[in-house]
Amino acid sequence: MGGLSKKAFLTKQLAADPNRPALIVNSGNLLFPADVLPPENMTAAKITAAGVIEANQKMGGVVAGVGSRDLAAGMSFLRQHHKPPGWSWVSLNLVDPETRKPLLVPVLWRQVNGLKVAVLGLADHTAVRAEAGETQALAWRDSLPAVLAEVQGKADFILLLSNYSLPDNQDIARSHDAIDLILQSGHVVGNMTPLLVNKTLIAQTETRGKYLGVLDVNWNGHGRWQEGEPSSPAATEGKTSIFANRFVALKLSVANDPEVEAVVRQTRRQSDQQQRGPQ
Repeated sequence: MGGLSKKAFLTKQLAADPNRPALIVNSGNLLFPADVLPPENMTAAKITAAGVIEANQKMGGVVAGVGSRDLAAGMSFLRQHHKPPGWSWVSLNLVDPETRKPLLVPVLWRQVNGLKVAVLGLADHTAVRAEAGETQALAWRDSLPAVLAEVQGKADFILLLSNYSLPDNQDIARSHDAIDLILQSGHVVGNMTPLLVNKTLIAQTETRGKYLGVLDVNWNGHGRWQEGEPSSPAATEGKTSIFANRFVALKLSVANDPEVEAVVRQTRRQSDQQQRGPQ
């Protein structure tokens, strides 16, 4: 949790600029360090995960996709902390095995600077562990087309939070050019400079709180992307949407946000106390 208070300090600064309306999201793999946790570590890990959610809420984030690591404590834990509008897990392909209905929010709508944004979520069905009768992860080819058909005519911008690998996300972009941006939380660690595939931009920020990923966009409608300075006069010409991406390292020199730092310290105390056991 070390970088959360620094991330909060930077995020709040960005969100405070009235000339740059912001949408704060997390693409997934937010809660746990691995898909499977030792049973003896589970209680402490849940305490930490709850603290991570609270810290993200206090920095303005209330939307997150679901990665396979987020399911390390089971779907029941995830649903316990699924409390819209304060915090929403977005996933269109994690379904009830019997009814095939989504267990979480399949699409979340947001208004950003007058634009109607549809936020979708996909968990990698090849990485999600089957839970006895509790959760089924559908392949994106079986679940995504119908949802896209519903939102395509209603949304000004479609954002997909994807837990799939880059090759899968490239396939998604080639198959569905209605998606404007894919933010991935896949299986390769590290920052990834935005990649344009078909009409879709794909980007990834390093996990585990080392960087804050910032994507500035001057949106001129679905169609074409071009890298540049979104605030330049040229950005408003034609129908090309302009983007600029940067990764901000959460260095020791970055200030801590007091509100989130208090959450981090309280969470650590609770986790340490649990691990020590009764005194």
